[in-house]
Amino acid sequence: MKPLQALIAALLIIISVPGITQGKSTFVFARVTESILPIERENKYEDPLDEALKQANLGEVTGGGSSLSKDRKVEWVGIDIELDNIVNGIPFIKNKLRQLGAPYDSTLEYETDGKKIVTRIYQ
Repeated sequence: MKPLQALIAALLIIISVPGITQGKSTFVFARVTESILPIERENKYEDPLDEALKQANLGEVTGGGSSLSKDRKVEWVGIDIELDNIVNGIPFIKNKLRQLGAPYDSTLEYETDGKKIVTRIYQ
């Protein structure tokens, strides 16, 4: 078999196996109820969580933000996460955020099977 034909055959096999190429990830929003500035959020939560998720092959942090009050003070921070494995990823994120010192009432928000889920990280 010629190299190009072998490559095409291999790709066809990969495409036909469920879960390999769909690249279906789940967006998870972590709402951390801590009033910290963006650089602190990145250093305290985003970078360590991103590193841990990548090492565990579960996903990655894709961004973050802050919710501001009317007087422009940070009320809470958010972390955007793409999970490749929601079954193992949700407990992993909860555990890591607890280790990093996230406040008790912090939550994770995501959708599964068309249903919105909101869960506290200490549940």
